[in-house]
Amino acid sequence: MLVLAWRTDRRAGLVLAAFLLCGAVSHGLVGVFLRELTDTIFTGAMAGPAVLEAGLWALAAGGALAAGVAFGRAELALMQELAERMGVAVQEEILTLTSGVPTIEHLERPEHLDRLRTLREESRQLYFAVWALALVVEHAAQIGLGVALLAAVHPLLPLLLGGAVLPSLLVRGRAARHIDAAAERTAETTRLEQHLSETVTDAEPAKEVRLSGAASALDGMARRHWEEVSGVQARAGVRAGLLTFAGSATFLAGYVAALGHAAWLARQGLATPGDLVLVATVGVQFVTQASRLAFHFGSVTAGLRAAARLAWLRAYADDPRAGGRRAVPGPIARALPDRLDDGITLHGVSFTYPGTTRQVLHDLDLRLPAGATVALVGSHGSGKTTLAKLLCGLYHPDQGEIRADGVPLHGLPPQEWRRRISAVFQDLARFELTAAETVGVGDLPRLGDRRAVEEALARAGATGLIAGLPDGLSTELGDTFERGHRLSGGQWQRLALARASMRRSPLLLVLDEPTASLDAPAESAVFARYAEAARRHPGAVTLLITHRFPTVRTADLIVVLDAGRIVQQGTHDALMARPGPYADLYALQRAAFTG
Repeated sequence: MLVLAWRTDRRAGLVLAAFLLCGAVSHGLVGVFLRELTDTIFTGAMAGPAVLEAGLWALAAGGALAAGVAFGRAELALMQELAERMGVAVQEEILTLTSGVPTIEHLERPEHLDRLRTLREESRQLYFAVWALALVVEHAAQIGLGVALLAAVHPLLPLLLGGAVLPSLLVRGRAARHIDAAAERTAETTRLEQHLSETVTDAEPAKEVRLSGAASALDGMARRHWEEVSGVQARAGVRAGLLTFAGSATFLAGYVAALGHAAWLARQGLATPGDLVLVATVGVQFVTQASRLAFHFGSVTAGLRAAARLAWLRAYADDPRAGGRRAVPGPIARALPDRLDDGITLHGVSFTYPGTTRQVLHDLDLRLPAGATVALVGSHGSGKTTLAKLLCGLYHPDQGEIRADGVPLHGLPPQEWRRRISAVFQDLARFELTAAETVGVGDLPRLGDRRAVEEALARAGATGLIAGLPDGLSTELGDTFERGHRLSGGQWQRLALARASMRRSPLLLVLDEPTASLDAPAESAVFARYAEAARRHPGAVTLLITHRFPTVRTADLIVVLDAGRIVQQGTHDALMARPGPYADLYALQRAAFTG
């Protein structure tokens, strides 16, 4: 946390440290000056020099108090500014790390999603913990000064007050752990409640929810999950509150004992009236500062837990198994070719999603020839999209390897292979930008190149779509914003296809159910267009993934998946010439489409 604050603004950190030190000294001096004032009044004749001396001590006490207040306000303003800037830095780092991991396990695995959600929610605790840590240092300095002043009156006094500090700090830490444990236990339920609430209120599922009359049922489910989360967190809050009260009672008992002992010393003539005032003043400060110390210590503890989650995210982003920044420690033995001569090959590839036990792909051996259009077909759940994720480097095989012209993909920096891929997935992104930007993000170096965008639109057959928009390529898309233009599902898919066409020379083009919102003739026309384009660019592989068999008959190679295994492969004519799942399913689907 301190490193983060130092990186954010070194000068502000140093000035804040100076303010904290001066504030601690100022508050401590108030008690000293009041003691001298009291002794001057009680021991002097209150005439002439004694009055002047008393006035000077009163002025000094008031000045010290005013200085302490001024330093406190300056600390507050500076800490708020520093905390806000740190907050931006923390949020940016979380976003950068989350989006920078080449693989997507952390975005699909429930326990990782819970960690990320908790980290985003508790990120404020991370940067406010630096503020709390600064206050802990200030309070500790004030307490240390108070201990020295009290010890000068009698050695037992700081023991009476100080003996109550450690138990209370421990109690506060335990209280904070109760709150944090409740947040972790309810993370998944909270995420489910948010999902249900968004399902009821978001525009996309609104039609089905309202027509089915499911809104009240979904709202009831969300409410029950919210009540469950609230109950767990409320019980944790009650336990934490009781522990906090016990800590405060410990402080109060220590203060009362110290004040009583000082009064006894004064009656025995072992302390002056000024010492009694000093003990009362410093004791109040001691108890107040110790209470604040315990409170801010709890904030620091919560911040450390958030820092531990951020450290987990940093380590995950660097993990070679996630394709992180330490995945390729040395130089690359072989670079990717400018164009494929042989193709992409899979050798003994098997895969199981992390955190699960069911193997999704089983010992796949497959060659995707350079320049070919390969259709990957199969029923839902056969492993088609999973295979596409592995080919794109979004997951790594548990066994076996994938090579591009003999170059192992696992030995390449993730971004090296990623730059040579274009893809459209069935759960495509709907970028609510201008139409030109929505397409242009497919090749960031040419984001502002209108000619490149227009060429990509032509390749995807989406030129007519742009012509129908009110402001052409400058039209803002989506209905989230007031000026946004609403598109149909099929129109979003055409723009996604154009986006995938932006890169000039990809080695792999993946089209994973990219036309699910189009009718069968439109889908066939799109596939035919990309198949023809693939033949004009023989140095790449075009992979078409669909469960609609009649639309892929023009593919150079058809691969049939069933339960994660390759059960057939060949051309359409070859597969239709022999009995098997492809011929059966093709005939079944064709009959459904035609009659």
